[in-house]
Amino acid sequence: MDNDPKNRFQEIFLDSWRPFFWIALIVFLVYSATLSFNIVYLDDNVLVAGDYSYNKDLSNLPQAFKEDIFRTPYQGGSYYRPILRTTFMLDAQFGENAIIFMSHLTNLLLHIFAVYLLFLLLIKFGIKKETALWLSLIFGIHPLTAQTVSFIPGRNDSLLAIFVFPALWFFVDYLQTYKKKAYFWHLAFLAIALLTKETAIIAPALCFVYAIIFAGVKKILADLKYYLYLLAGWLSLYLGWFLIRKAVLNNFIGNADYRIIPSILKNLPALIPAVGKIFLPFDLSVFPILQDMTMVYGIISLMLLGIWFIFSRNKNYRMIIFGITWFGLFILPTLIKPMSDTSDFNENRIYLPMLGFIFILLGMGRVYELSLRGLRLVRHSLGEGGSPACRQAGIYPLRDCHAPQSGTRNDRKKTILILGLLLIMVFSSITVFRNKYYKNKINFWKNAVATSPSFAFNHNNLGAMYYLDGNYNLAEKEFKKALELNPREKLPHNNLGLIYAGRGDFENAIKEYEAELKINPYYGNALYNIGLAYWGMGRKEEAAEKWKETINSNPNYFDAYKALIVFYQESGQKDLAERLLLKFQRLGGR
Repeated sequence: MDNDPKNRFQEIFLDSWRPFFWIALIVFLVYSATLSFNIVYLDDNVLVAGDYSYNKDLSNLPQAFKEDIFRTPYQGGSYYRPILRTTFMLDAQFGENAIIFMSHLTNLLLHIFAVYLLFLLLIKFGIKKETALWLSLIFGIHPLTAQTVSFIPGRNDSLLAIFVFPALWFFVDYLQTYKKKAYFWHLAFLAIALLTKETAIIAPALCFVYAIIFAGVKKILADLKYYLYLLAGWLSLYLGWFLIRKAVLNNFIGNADYRIIPSILKNLPALIPAVGKIFLPFDLSVFPILQDMTMVYGIISLMLLGIWFIFSRNKNYRMIIFGITWFGLFILPTLIKPMSDTSDFNENRIYLPMLGFIFILLGMGRVYELSLRGLRLVRHSLGEGGSPACRQAGIYPLRDCHAPQSGTRNDRKKTILILGLLLIMVFSSITVFRNKYYKNKINFWKNAVATSPSFAFNHNNLGAMYYLDGNYNLAEKEFKKALELNPREKLPHNNLGLIYAGRGDFENAIKEYEAELKINPYYGNALYNIGLAYWGMGRKEEAAEKWKETINSNPNYFDAYKALIVFYQESGQKDLAERLLLKFQRLGGR
């Protein structure tokens, strides 16, 4: 019988399929509650619940590759993510009653698979299986992954990882073998990643840095043709991707005011709280903004990392540089924001960047070195081990002074095991607790307001959730708070108009709708709502004119067609009603 603890650990955790089993089990247990969650009304109401009929029809799949993710009715969107749309379509095949459950289940399964691919990638990078499993598990249950799993559209980051990790795996394989198979698989996964999320555009830069750091300039120059093949492949992918975006979206970046360098400089301070959330995940928010982020945890984390770097042994500077590059490149796109917007930093965007710190920590020496020293000091203070003479000499053995090496290896393994289990338990507890904020729309937006109280957007959306639940007084309070914080915030005026209209105060409702149009002149809902208010006041001709304006500004605004058809029928204009009905039906209205 084999009593070797090392072999026993290998048998239980690392052999064959067992790493996947443990990853799947632990991550599933931490996130199982999300399967009963609802939507939170941040894009999921549009992409999942609101687009069910579209997603259900698989004949629309080719169309998903011809439009932005939000199916903007005109060219000018910013998010070309057809692979993400495809996953929503697959979820919809299970039926309308199961759509929310299936969406959450898919999120969880995608995350589990991404964690397992991370485990394989770490091994490919030369990390021992045991260490790779620990690091993958810690990542899998880390509180910063909560948004990616619990928030349905957050899957775009785990989905991106599922394609980026194999792309990196085959890239390393290509550098080792120069085989065509590895080359084409690398480019294939990279191409799919580009169709998943725009952040994939920086993956070739990471690969290039990896080659410089670990292969070296001399190796690159000696095998230059193989690297030129890579460069040609990357440039081809970039060109194809940019041309597709130009054709579909009519732009390369987006229709907003994106000024890359000023935006990065403006949002650069966000890196400090981002680091803090990785190591000390206590200042978390479902929808954070820079103004309300604390720097404390980030500063503490950076100080601790600095101390560790100074005192750690066997530093691997190449690994450290690679980790910094990983973090920097993947976090960079999150700093590019429209200049006119308040900078928000959804925590699912740290999903891939935080993996850079795995390599930083691996490069700064063994984790257990400082812990073992601390353990020795603790045992000395308790009077354990060694003679007085040993202690006077400043020797703090784990067992006894006469056999300083005895049991060191076993104690080291025990220390790593205890620290790893403790970290998993702490992070799992935080994650389970945090998941509750994604349970439903009220929980979500209450947390958004509590953690980012300066963000008018959060107050408006919390008010909208109260409005949907019939709590009009609370809704009104939040809408007014949003306007107090930002008088030019879009939607609060329109939402206040809905409340006043519901109370029969149509004159004040119209004033709010008109105030909305001054801020948001192309907002069809406000025009349509003015028409409803006029109708409620008995001014039906004026109502009809507003609905005509609504259709002129948005030819696909179906509710305006329905209202006009009713007006024509009631006013005896049956011919106009029939012609408008035919046009309505040709557009796909029901």
